Order: sequence, then C-alpha cells, then structure tokens
Amino acid sequence: MKRLVRVVHALGHVAKRYYAGGRTLSTQMLKDAYISTLQEAQGLSTRYLPDIRARAKTLDARRVLAMVRSA
Repeated sequence: MKRLVRVVHALGHVAKRYYAGGRTLSTQMLKDAYISTLQEAQGLSTRYLPDIRARAKTLDARRVLAMVRSA
C-alpha cells in the first residue's frame, strides 16, 4: 500500500509537468521526473509516517468525519 501511494503521488507530479510543458514529455524527461518525484515522496513518507501511525491509533470514525468536513 505504501508503495502504491508513492507511485500515485509521483505520477500526479509527472502529469503536472506534462501539462505545464505544453503536453510534451520525452521518455528521458518522463523517467527523470518520475524518479525525482518518487524520491521526494519517499522522503515525505519517511518524515511523516510515524506521525500518521501515531494519529491513526487514536482516531475514531466521528473524529475522522469531522476532520474531513472541516477541510
């Protein structure tokens, strides 16, 4: 699951670069963008995963719903 989240995150950033670049993206640009974004996502995961896990242990459905509604 953790890997899937990273991949989806990376692909979203690659798509942004694609559209920002006028819908052109060479194979090498795609590889470079994917690798750099995937590395960024791995760093974010490492940084925030302990907090996410700690918070997940204390949340209940009502609190999660309230957080989503307030966002």
